[in-house]
Amino acid sequence: MAIIIDPPRASKLLSSMYLCKPSREAIIGWRSLLTDDTSIYFVELKSALESIDAASDKILEDVLWDYTRLFIGPYRLPCPPWESVYTSQKKMMMQDAADEAKRAYADFGVAVDEPTVMPDHIGAELNFLSLVFQRASEENGKTPRSGGIAETFLHEHLLKWVPRFTRDMEEAAETILYKALARSTRQMLVEISADGFGSMRTRETPSRDERLQIR
Repeated sequence: MAIIIDPPRASKLLSSMYLCKPSREAIIGWRSLLTDDTSIYFVELKSALESIDAASDKILEDVLWDYTRLFIGPYRLPCPPWESVYTSQKKMMMQDAADEAKRAYADFGVAVDEPTVMPDHIGAELNFLSLVFQRASEENGKTPRSGGIAETFLHEHLLKWVPRFTRDMEEAAETILYKALARSTRQMLVEISADGFGSMRTRETPSRDERLQIR
């Protein structure tokens, strides 16, 4: 039986990988979160993390540079990590999508505490999804409220831009880690959207022959 980590943990892991620089400590932590995951959905990301020699300063510098040029700068970003850039007419930060994401967080009773992180940053949106999934699992079917919030947020925000964002990221990334992260992010969101809250439980994962990989 193949075990997939539950959506709250999976979303939290991916959020962390977009928000945090790939330091030695961060890489070790990400590996530990995937230790018990043997599903097909994160096998590439798990392999990419395990292939990094965390003792090598040179390798860590290469991975950090890839993260920096993809998401921070100083040059033009090949895959800006903000929903506004992908969905607004002006292709600029802090457009309607940012305001709408911020309102969704406030309605749920949470906020982005880090002033340098925009509310429509991929890491912020995935972190919010993790919080909603966690509350939905705690409700255990007693009320559909959190499940409905997760579905709405997926369709009104993440699924509108993350598929394009991750394809740009996959094409631009120079390291296997960030190529794998792009594919894993896209695959997880499509899988959760297709499965609904059947995927909220740890379960047996279909074989490669039973389900196509999302690329």
